Parts: sequence; structure tokens; C-alpha cells
Amino acid sequence: MRCGVTRSEWAWALAVSSLVLLMSCIPYLTGYAVQTPEWAFGGAVFDRPDYNVHLASIQSGLRGEWQYPMLHTSENAGPAYVKLFYIVVGQVGRWLPLSASALYQGARLVCGLWMLLTMYVFAACFLWPVVLRRTAFLLLVFGSGLGWLMLLLRWQPSKISPIDFWMMDLYGFFSLLTFPHFSAMMALLWTAALAFLAHWSPGASKGRWLVTGVIASVLAQAIQPFAPLILDTVLAGYAVWGWLHHRKINWREVWSLAILGMAQLPLLVYSTVLFQGDPVWQSFTRQNLTLSPPPIYYLLGLGLPGVLALWGGWLLAQRRWSKVRLLLVWTMGVAILIYLPTQFQRRFTEAVMGPVAVLAVMGLSRGVLRHSRKLRRWLARTGYPYRRARGLMLVLILIAAMPSSLYLVFGGALITASRSVSLFDSGDVVQAVDWLGSQSDWQAAVFSAERTGSLIPARIGHRVYLGHPIETADYAAKSENVKRFFGDAMTDAERQSMLREGGCRFVFYSPAERALGTFRPDTAGFLRLRYSNATVKVYELSSE
Repeated sequence: MRCGVTRSEWAWALAVSSLVLLMSCIPYLTGYAVQTPEWAFGGAVFDRPDYNVHLASIQSGLRGEWQYPMLHTSENAGPAYVKLFYIVVGQVGRWLPLSASALYQGARLVCGLWMLLTMYVFAACFLWPVVLRRTAFLLLVFGSGLGWLMLLLRWQPSKISPIDFWMMDLYGFFSLLTFPHFSAMMALLWTAALAFLAHWSPGASKGRWLVTGVIASVLAQAIQPFAPLILDTVLAGYAVWGWLHHRKINWREVWSLAILGMAQLPLLVYSTVLFQGDPVWQSFTRQNLTLSPPPIYYLLGLGLPGVLALWGGWLLAQRRWSKVRLLLVWTMGVAILIYLPTQFQRRFTEAVMGPVAVLAVMGLSRGVLRHSRKLRRWLARTGYPYRRARGLMLVLILIAAMPSSLYLVFGGALITASRSVSLFDSGDVVQAVDWLGSQSDWQAAVFSAERTGSLIPARIGHRVYLGHPIETADYAAKSENVKRFFGDAMTDAERQSMLREGGCRFVFYSPAERALGTFRPDTAGFLRLRYSNATVKVYELSSE
């Protein structure tokens, strides 16, 4: 499958991608610029709890580990080769003089660039005019929904906020703005799909593209265990549709899909045994719910690109069979997957914005621009060049699709500029956490409020009792235990027993813990003070 990207196109894509990545840095640069010795920027602008989980994984890699330790819970889960993306980032960091947060930002920029350039190739394989390739690329980069309009109208059906501002899985720009593994997933899924299309093309190399597609699929599976379901659904659906259309089974497609399935099987078996066999991982699985919102949210979340994609898909379905129908299969397959009875429905939206952007441009070029006869006649009377009017229309459509993405950048910058307490940590807390990092072993669990427990693994890579709604085993019970511990609902004997049963060695006492109740650790005979500053104290459980 020839995509024919010229050198000048590569230069344009690289230049625009660089500007996009620079734009994505604005909220982060703002946060670091306004931090003070009293308030330190945590390094995240959106979804800080998950950011801290990923940072904790990088910390594990920096220690030389290859197995994911799940640090946001006090139980020592069984060794697991999962979530390897950030472990690998940490391993790379062993050779670079960079902090975990700097490594994260580096991975975000590198994977963001990889995703953007792959998207341009993906668009080029289905669109021939350069202007349409660039339009599809820009729709993927900045395309978003009508969340901004929902906010202006204060309309939230089902009392859920617009997905433009929290479902980063779906959007290209939101993904590269937040989580680098999302960008890597998109690049790998698009690469695998294109590789299999190339392998299935007449006269293609028998092995090169198949190997490329299989490797990309397995790498995506190593990042997200459910990733093969997206790719396999798309490729199998495309192949079956082709067999029905041609009334003939293509055995090359059958055997290549079988090879793909066999390559994915080892990691699938490993993940199934792990998540169902170990009690801690079972708890993780139960709590890992990423369900889809009602359909109206997806319709509004796709906005103008979604409307144009529907038109493009309709026009495409009426044409003769071509490989472009992979885009239709992809979008229809995702529409089914996001409402299957699984725990991670919305994760299936990863990478679908690529096909949506290409379909939207097809709807624009073959629908709006090709059939706008009234516009042509009006332009002819006014003498305004049609090509210039078409370019202006493309610009206006891109502008109409951008508001939510711009809101993420500049709204995020405003939040960090205001030093939001959800994104900044007090200097006293940071100093106390750093002391723990230098004076204790990473497996000596720390008992604290959830906010503190979220920070400790991310900053120093140490284990905590409570820290994340999914990563903490038996999260609901532990949340209640922490409230009771720092409140007045427990005796000192019960508190001491809870610490020992939970495997906790230290108790962190900062304003976050103080706000939970009236318990004073300095009056507890089973705790001894090990560190103190103006607002934070760290206690160690007595060995007696």
C-alpha cells in the first residue's frame, strides 16, 4: 500500500508537529514558572492521580526493576510484567541525568511526535491531494467536540461533564497533552493496520509487512492488554466484509490473521492468569472500571468532525470496494466495542480519531465541496476564485473544531498560573517526602491520607497504604480505615493493630491528615517522631 509522502510533506508535518508539541507545553511551563519554595508544581495538569501512578512506575524503572510493583497499595502484589511502558521509560532514565518528571515529559514529547508523524502517513495512505492530507492531520491534532458549547449553555445530560475535557483516550491532542502511552498506542495501532493492508495488497512482500504488523500489535498489547481487541476487530471485520463482497475467501488474509492471533496469545494468557490469580490484582481488576457515557456524549464529543465523518462514510459505502473501507470498519467496530459488557469500554476509543479525521475530510471533499453548486454559481457571479473559497472553508471548519483543544491548553495554563492546590504541593510536604526517600526502604509502607499517598510513590517510589482508587487494593475499605484512624472512631490499640496488619512502618502527618480528624500521633505511645518541620511530622511504628 503506497502512501507517497514527499520530502516537502515530511518537512511540513515535522514543522507543524513541533509547533503542536510546543503548544502542549504551555500549561506545564506555566506551572513550573509560578512554583515557589513554598509551593511546588506536581508536574500534572490533568488527571493527576493517574499521572502519579505512571510516575511511580518510572521510579521503579529508575531502581532497575522490570516488574510492576503497584506502589499505591501496602500489599506486596505478585511480580508482574505489566504496564511496561513507564518501566521502560525509567530504565532509559538510568542512563540520563533526569528526574522522573523530566523523563515523563520527554516521553510525552517523543511519543507525541511519533504519533503525529504516523497520523500523517495514515492520512496519506487514504487521501491523495496534499491539502486533504494536511486537513485530516490537523483535524486529528485539534479536532474536538462541542463540549465548549455545552459549558456555555450549562447543559449536561446525565449530569456528566463534556467528554472533551476528561476522556483523553478519544482525542489526539488531549492524549499527547497528557499521557505518552496513549500516543504510543495510537501510533502502534495505525502502524499495524497499515502494515496488514500492505501485506494483503497484490504483489506485496510476503513477510516484511506481516512482521511489522505483528510486532506493532504485540508492542501495543504490552502497553495495554486490551489493545488486540481493537486491532483484531478492525482487521477481521475488514477481511470478512471483503470476502462477502468478492464472494471468495482470501486465504492469505486468513493465515496472516491466524499468525497475528498466535503472536498475541502468550501475553493474553499471562494477563488472564495474573489478573484472575493474584488477590491484589483481582482487586485491581474489579476497581478498574472505565465505562462509556451515554451515546449523546460521544455524538457531541465528536462534534463537527463526527458529522463530516458520517457523511464521508455514507458516500464511501456507496462506492466500489477499496481499502478505504477499513476506515468504515474501524469506526463501526469501535461503536460496538464501546458498549460491550466489559469493564474498559471507553478505552476502545483509542486511535479511532485517526479514521474519523480521514472520513471527515472525505465527507468534506466529496460532499460539501464537490456538491456545493450554489456556492460555485455565487462565486462565479462575484468573481471570487473557487479554490480560494475552498481553502477558506477548510480553515473555518478547522477553527470550528478547535475550541475545546484550545480550552485545554489555555484553561490548563490559567489553572496552573493560579497555583491550584490540586496541582501544587506545599514545600513542607515535599521536604518530608524527600526525607522518607533518603531514610527508608521503598517497601516500608507509609500510612497517610489519599492525597499524600498519591504523591509519595510518584516522588520517591515508596509504597503506601492508600493512594489511588484503582491501584489501592480494597480501596473503599482502606479509605474508611484512614478516616477512622485519623478521626476519633478508633482506640490506640486498634490503630496499632491496623498499622501492623497493613504492613505500614511510617505514619505521615500533614495538613491533609490533620483535616481528617482529631487524632494526635504525638500522644500515641506506639509511634515515635522521626522527622518534623513547620507543618509536617513523620512517625515510625515502634517495634515493641
